[in-house]
Amino acid sequence: MNSNTELIHLLLVDDEEEFLQAASRALERRNFVVSAAPNGITALEMIKTESFDVVVLDVKMPDIDGIEVFEQIRNSYPELPVIILTGHPSIADAFTTSKNGIADYLSKPVDMDQLAQKVRQVFTEAKKNAAGNDAMNGSTDAAGPIRVLIVDDETELLDSLQKIFTRRKMITFTANSGAAALELLKDKLVDVMILDVKMPEMDGLEVLRRVKEKYPSIQIILLSGHPSVEAAVKGVKLGANEYMKKPPDIRELVRTVAHLYQQRHDYLEEQQKKLIDDIIQRFPD
Repeated sequence: MNSNTELIHLLLVDDEEEFLQAASRALERRNFVVSAAPNGITALEMIKTESFDVVVLDVKMPDIDGIEVFEQIRNSYPELPVIILTGHPSIADAFTTSKNGIADYLSKPVDMDQLAQKVRQVFTEAKKNAAGNDAMNGSTDAAGPIRVLIVDDETELLDSLQKIFTRRKMITFTANSGAAALELLKDKLVDVMILDVKMPEMDGLEVLRRVKEKYPSIQIILLSGHPSVEAAVKGVKLGANEYMKKPPDIRELVRTVAHLYQQRHDYLEEQQKKLIDDIIQRFPD
């Protein structure tokens, strides 16, 4: 699948409502999946919980301007390409000269065909740059892809995280309840579980306890919308490997999953080595 047929999910950020709506419709007609944000604060919140391929960002906005939004994106999500829109040629010239990590820029008013072409170009370039990034693509020194189980009763977050991890070449399973997760584990091999603490019927801590009893090598990340020291301590005592706040920082979450996968792989290798050593000692030549 090439960049001309692959669906590209872009985030369009502009405080001009008329432009935002018109540009969104125009880009959707050109086969892009478009999410819109009317300001920088909303855009940064959306990036935390959704997976985007490209950000198209207006420079001049109230409250938090496009330059500051770009800086925050660059610091937290350096792999996410940003195209700058500006009605001020001097700013555009400055970005052209130094780039500062910006994928590209266009002057307003924007020609939609040109913008579509730019988006596809920077998307293709970003994919090439990301190809060697093992951790972000779900590949580590351990053999095979990472198998992740996401357990959460919030459908929106569940779907969002599934897309994020699938895009990074991880095998991703989902469950909308603790009971569904335990049932899935009966016939699916899982390396890392991302588990919401607060769920109806069976909460995350009870799921954690049961999983660790039957599948002690599974690495578990607890998610909580209202983190507390008490819940964190209880989670650690039950065997949780990490505790994160909802909505999670996506970059940090992906890195944590990759790290815990490697940790599990090392643990299983060590257990296998101990078993082999034990057999050799019991049955010497």
